[in-house]
Amino acid sequence: MKSLRIAVQMDPIEKMIVNHDTSLALMVEAQSRGHEIWWWTPDDLYYELGVVKAKAQRVSVSLQEGAHYKTLEEAARAVDDFDVVLVRQDPPFDMGYVTNTYLLELAKKARVINPPQGIRNISEKCSILQFPELTPNTWVGRDLDALETFAKRYEQVVLKILFMMGGEGVIKLSASAPDFREKASAFLAATGREPILAQEFLPAVSGGDKRVFVLNGEPFAALKRIPKAGDFRANLAVGGQAAPGELDDDDCAIAAAVAPLLRREGIVFAGLDVIAGKLIEINVTSPTLAQELKRFSGLDLPKAFWDRVETLF
Repeated sequence: MKSLRIAVQMDPIEKMIVNHDTSLALMVEAQSRGHEIWWWTPDDLYYELGVVKAKAQRVSVSLQEGAHYKTLEEAARAVDDFDVVLVRQDPPFDMGYVTNTYLLELAKKARVINPPQGIRNISEKCSILQFPELTPNTWVGRDLDALETFAKRYEQVVLKILFMMGGEGVIKLSASAPDFREKASAFLAATGREPILAQEFLPAVSGGDKRVFVLNGEPFAALKRIPKAGDFRANLAVGGQAAPGELDDDDCAIAAAVAPLLRREGIVFAGLDVIAGKLIEINVTSPTLAQELKRFSGLDLPKAFWDRVETLF
């Protein structure tokens, strides 16, 4: 295998949580294979006279706390100077994020993973609407009366801002509560002009949700996340805890149903969020939890990821 020049578009490297960050684990594994590692932030990307470039930094990386990177070189490089560009910056998936995908889509030689068009086409929360038979009962819109009518069908509903991450912008309400319209109206107002998503609350989340890791459309492994006491959100960013998990028949059926979409859009690495056998979200921007997966199961997702990517060269 020839040495690849790899760039990672991500959030600032100095802010990485060393024992958690999946991007760092991917970079360390690529480096161990002899590949050259660079990185930049989305703000470092620009178009100039027909060429998409980035103010990039070449680094050496490690999983050592307090010394996880060392800058070796800084240079403005054309995106097409790289063999692989990993898109790994976190949402919010706003127009800045979308515009960045337009720029990356102009690359002619570099292989961008996950592909810009695929990231745009697979809205992480809205894409589940293509699979209503797999999801909890769901509503998307901005009309308060219609939202209330939907919510009254269930004991409780969860409201979500569509383009956030990590459990941000997620609340639980009861339509029978006297302040339902007040709280729902405030939630709608806070989102600006965008629709929101509402779902029937699944009490089974108290026992955890599941992250199903998918590589090239195939389920690779699963990991559980357990909410902290007093919260219904299992995201680690809001206090949830990772726990061992295994792929079951429901997970594999969901992955098989979603696989044609992922393959059609060229998605190499996705994370499916599942509660009680129901599909909640399809993560394609910067799926996480690879380090936790390895600690609990020994399964090495970065190794499997690069095994697949290297076959493309």
